[in-house]
Amino acid sequence: MSRGRTPTGSLFDPLADAYAAARPSYPEHVFGDIERILGRPLAGADVIDVGAGTGIATRLLRARGARVVAVEPGPSMLARLLERSPGLPAVRGDGEALPLRAGVADLVCYAQAWHWVDVPVAAAEAVRVLRPGGAVAVWWNDVDAAQFRWWQRQQERLERLSPGYRREYRSRPFADELRWTGHFSEVVTLTGRWHRRIGIDDYLTWLRSKSYVAAIGDRLDDFLDAEHRTMLRAFPDGVVVEPFRTLLVIARMPEG
Repeated sequence: MSRGRTPTGSLFDPLADAYAAARPSYPEHVFGDIERILGRPLAGADVIDVGAGTGIATRLLRARGARVVAVEPGPSMLARLLERSPGLPAVRGDGEALPLRAGVADLVCYAQAWHWVDVPVAAAEAVRVLRPGGAVAVWWNDVDAAQFRWWQRQQERLERLSPGYRREYRSRPFADELRWTGHFSEVVTLTGRWHRRIGIDDYLTWLRSKSYVAAIGDRLDDFLDAEHRTMLRAFPDGVVVEPFRTLLVIARMPEG
């Protein structure tokens, strides 16, 4: 993840506590869709979870019976993962230079991380470690709240306070980018919607876990105070109903 790296690991390392405390999980249909497209269960599959962070997707993959190796550039993020999942195979590294032998995996996953990579380089690395017929699966939870005034106000604040931030920063043709590499015989895109309920204090912790929120710098407290007021007006009972759209892109290699 070249744009997410720092000299000591990951720009998310200072955010590891907030990340572990409040990042959303992923809906079960993501893993059912992966199994359907792969044509096999995750149980018994060898899976590389790249940009594993604190292990949110790693644990869900293991719960489906996959044999997972976590790859994460940040030592603090990796430490949080191993606190929750002691003994799990995990290595420091990133998707552009995977510290793994060739042909060892059935699936390479990027949960909430693919937008940080140089796509041609990372795709070639994924292909190197995959077996014939294997696949790359990349997915994101994106807040699906454009119709709500509280979200619009938040985005306006972020665009004003966070250097270089734009609300459409992840609006890219991810499937086409994988298709254009020429490595894959099939690229499939699937979407789903879901929501979670989260207390306002936890919601503010979730905001703190975002790199573009941390980039606000000296005015971060002002931003969070304004968010607190906005969310209380929108959710006077103190419980945020946060809608998500999950985007999943699966790219399969030829069988042989």
